[in-house]
Amino acid sequence: MGLAVTLRVYKNTMRITQYVLPVVVGAMVGMILITLGEMWIETLYPLPAGTDKYDVDSLARAMKTMPDKAFVLLLVNYAICSFLAGLIATLISKRVTLRPPLVVGIVLTLAGLYNVINLPHPLWFSVLNLLVYLPFAYLGYLVIRKKTAGGE
Repeated sequence: MGLAVTLRVYKNTMRITQYVLPVVVGAMVGMILITLGEMWIETLYPLPAGTDKYDVDSLARAMKTMPDKAFVLLLVNYAICSFLAGLIATLISKRVTLRPPLVVGIVLTLAGLYNVINLPHPLWFSVLNLLVYLPFAYLGYLVIRKKTAGGE
């Protein structure tokens, strides 16, 4: 009975390291990288004077003045960060399963949805924003997944 319990604990630990840990770390790294990218973009396209980044109404007014180039850079930032988050989740999961990078892509998509709902964006950006995270997280998986004997 002691061995059975030990084996069950070992299997549960393996599930955590193969599924939960990669998702948590991948999503956190993705969000941190997205934030750093947004900070960099803000140096290129500063917010108008007097904008309070912690006040949704003030930030919403400022975003209406942003040029399209800033939004394009945001999309590129989201794509790169999603790719890296998917890649990291795949590495942590030992490169054998697709689930962690897909869940990371879904988590980042939900964060993007929250952003789109709470701040006004151009329609084209809102649509592309929600379509960018999952494919690029999946691409991160594809780049470093383990190949099977069948060549997949």
